[in-house]
Amino acid sequence: MLKVLTVSEVLDIFKNAKEVDNEKVDINNALGRVLSEDVVSRENLPGFKRSSVDGYALISNDTYLCSESMPAMLKNKGSIVIGERPEYSINEGECVYIPTGAMLPDGADAVAMIEDCEELGDEVLVNKPASRWENVVFEDDDVKAGEVVIKKGTVIEDRHIAVLAGLGVTNINVKRKVKATVISTGDELISPYEERQIPKVRDINGYFLTAALIKDGCDAKYKGISKDNEEELFELVDKSLEESDIVFISGGSSAGNRDFTINIMERLGEVLFHGIAIKPGKPTLMAKVGEKFIVGLPGHPLSCAVVYRFIMSELIDRMLGRIRTDNSLILKMGENYHKAKGREEYLPVKIEGGFAYPIYAKSSAISVMAKCDGFIKIERDLEGIVNEQEVKIMR
Repeated sequence: MLKVLTVSEVLDIFKNAKEVDNEKVDINNALGRVLSEDVVSRENLPGFKRSSVDGYALISNDTYLCSESMPAMLKNKGSIVIGERPEYSINEGECVYIPTGAMLPDGADAVAMIEDCEELGDEVLVNKPASRWENVVFEDDDVKAGEVVIKKGTVIEDRHIAVLAGLGVTNINVKRKVKATVISTGDELISPYEERQIPKVRDINGYFLTAALIKDGCDAKYKGISKDNEEELFELVDKSLEESDIVFISGGSSAGNRDFTINIMERLGEVLFHGIAIKPGKPTLMAKVGEKFIVGLPGHPLSCAVVYRFIMSELIDRMLGRIRTDNSLILKMGENYHKAKGREEYLPVKIEGGFAYPIYAKSSAISVMAKCDGFIKIERDLEGIVNEQEVKIMR
């Protein structure tokens, strides 16, 4: 008897998953890692008053009511070098050339843009009034000391590396990678490196899952193909659990007599469910062994891909404490689509002319993986989608 759960019930189980431990990494090795604590700035940025334009640092009162017909005439004290402290301060009736990003000299409270000024010997004519602090960036305009600049659970991208470098943070605490093992099962499978042997089929899911797990920030290992032998598979899974947080078994999840995954799960731990009310992907099962997991995914490639991408990847998120991002987009349906009530369905779609069109294919079809631009989740109590209805495309 299958113990079938809804998708929401499965996701509730994931809430109890234990997060993996933390580790410290250099920012050169932080790309793609999940931050395990907030990054709080220890300092103000930029840390000093600086000019936001090329121009002349001056005292704003000296430019009051000036114009092209009656410019303010100021003594030019020279120029400031970017990256160096100014050698002098500004007094009434004086100015100094300042490039963008250079430190504002003491006494100055504004910068007149270079296009509003004209050099005349040792003097500068200012043709437009500069208000107090005009074109000046303050010490903490960018980042304030004590400010949370990157939140816990964030996946570190190149833009975050830039922020960390700017803050002088060279080491950060991240979650260690989830250790995952992938095993494909079935006498019918051969390696894609072997010559084609009809009616054998090449192992697809093993390579897909390994790639998907690595993309998800895991340390994933592919253990190859296990034949339909319960003891052989048991030993492989048992050994894999010693070095993994989660073991994925592709195939062996249907209720057929030759499938041993459920037996192995019962021998090693507690079976959490055997079936999800979802299409495609119903024959999915899962067990817990201590704080570790065994997941049996369907053998059909589309089913395997849907269950991993939209359900099991959330388990990885939980284990990493990762903030889940939404990359979906809203479009209109290009035609009617009918489904039966009772199961949540993930419909592959192709986007053409700004509309989403269903891709009709069996769960064993692999061409869908290349053709589809995303999936539409249709809730279990619905009977389909009507033409021109707005839908959410998950990618």
